Amino acid sequence: MIKDTLRYPLGFGKFDLQTFAEGDAGDGGTGGTGGAPSPQVFEEMTDPETGVKVKVPAELKTFFGHIIAKTRKEAESKFKPMLEQFETEKTDLIAIKAEYEKIKEASMTAEERAQSNAKKVIDAALIEKKTALEEATTWKARYEKSTIKNDIMSSFGDAKLCNPGQAAMIFEMEGQAFISEVVDNEGKPTGQFETRVRLMLEDKNGNPEPVEGTPQELFKKWIELDRNTHHLLNTMSAGSGARGGVNRGGMNTEQFNNLSPQERMKRARQSQ
Repeated sequence: MIKDTLRYPLGFGKFDLQTFAEGDAGDGGTGGTGGAPSPQVFEEMTDPETGVKVKVPAELKTFFGHIIAKTRKEAESKFKPMLEQFETEKTDLIAIKAEYEKIKEASMTAEERAQSNAKKVIDAALIEKKTALEEATTWKARYEKSTIKNDIMSSFGDAKLCNPGQAAMIFEMEGQAFISEVVDNEGKPTGQFETRVRLMLEDKNGNPEPVEGTPQELFKKWIELDRNTHHLLNTMSAGSGARGGVNRGGMNTEQFNNLSPQERMKRARQSQ
């Protein structure tokens, strides 16, 4: 093998490139014969970083090729099983990801592994926190929905309703029902919760009046409004002896029965 000193211009000046090969006898590449050095053969290569074409000794090009080939074989030996798994129909993505993490971790420094492990712990904690918050929000919403429904239904008392579910839904929507913590006489929270609604009712003079309270306090006033009496069942007889006589305005039984429940209830109230 030979040892030559080469001078190669690249536009930025000149540099010396010495190549050393195992087995060099120190005779300047003459092979110990004392003859003239063998002419150096150059081949053109492209710098993968800059894209600039450069000429390098043929021996170096071969050397680089061996490095690339070896690196490619090592990469294939690591990643080929993973790629083959991707090509199968029953690919276990979790197992592939775990294998990938092992390969990636093997190439890390001790500091990088420590940072990666710390990040995994932090990510796991964040996921656990997010899951807990989502579950808490879900159960809170279910609790509030159930409490509101039960409080409204229990506020009906002995009222006879055509459709209790429909009346409850309308009362809840119109009152914008919400859950509020109960406070004591000093305004301190008690840890107990109740349903409250905000409604537009009528004062004693029939004028609109905004009111807030519990369903038990306000449902009866709400259902007695003229616009809501159609929710009540008409349990009164339409005959001549109905509750001492309902104001039918000269209508016969058939005409009275053809009135809407709301109108019949209104007439019944006027007769009381």
